[in-house]
Amino acid sequence: MNKLVTLALILFAFAPLQAKIHFTDLPDTLQVDLDTKYAVRWSVTFTPVVSQGSATIDLFGPMFNAVHLINESENFQLANGSLLYEQSNCTKEQLAKVCKYLAQTHLPSPYEWFIGLQNDDTLVFGIKDTTDTFRANVAEASVHIEPLYGNIPLVNFRLDDGEPTETTQTFQDFTERNLLKAIATKINGAFIMAPTLNSVIEGGAIQVTSMPIPLINELFCQDTEPEIEIIEEAVIIDE
Repeated sequence: MNKLVTLALILFAFAPLQAKIHFTDLPDTLQVDLDTKYAVRWSVTFTPVVSQGSATIDLFGPMFNAVHLINESENFQLANGSLLYEQSNCTKEQLAKVCKYLAQTHLPSPYEWFIGLQNDDTLVFGIKDTTDTFRANVAEASVHIEPLYGNIPLVNFRLDDGEPTETTQTFQDFTERNLLKAIATKINGAFIMAPTLNSVIEGGAIQVTSMPIPLINELFCQDTEPEIEIIEEAVIIDE
């Protein structure tokens, strides 16, 4: 039976990346109807982040230089054994410094930089290995509020229509190859998260936490239409 696997950014390696959005804030900011399936046109990519154990000096050097732009301490730690760094309470000046450095610093093929903001002020960046990138198109997605996660919006989508397909099998194979690695995730080219893959994903259902509300609005409200409200009910059939 397929397992619903949560790709959660809130992990032990990402403890500071907790959402600061409260339920009472949502009506004023979230522009998406909750528990409603939306027809979307998303291109999703998953790419493994380079592990420290496999990194060479050609990668360590640029990574450390980028971190030192916003953290001068010699005791900083990269996240979960990967070339991945997160900085909470990031200022616009710090963001500009890192973006400029990454744009000017080329990495040897097949490695690439990735960078993004989480919860408006947490900067996340690192180096990914593009030799093993999984790509898929998503046609349907929804947003749900989950009290267990602190009443933050959870974005749900599938890589299939609920039945095993070639896409879900390919994605399962990808997760088997990259188990325990951080996975840089993008939707329509925008960095979303880099969670650690703690288990093999056998089904096509994915749930994303800690996605900034402005990004949710952008992804759902551009060229999308609500399809049907999600209602769970019991159906009794008389025999």
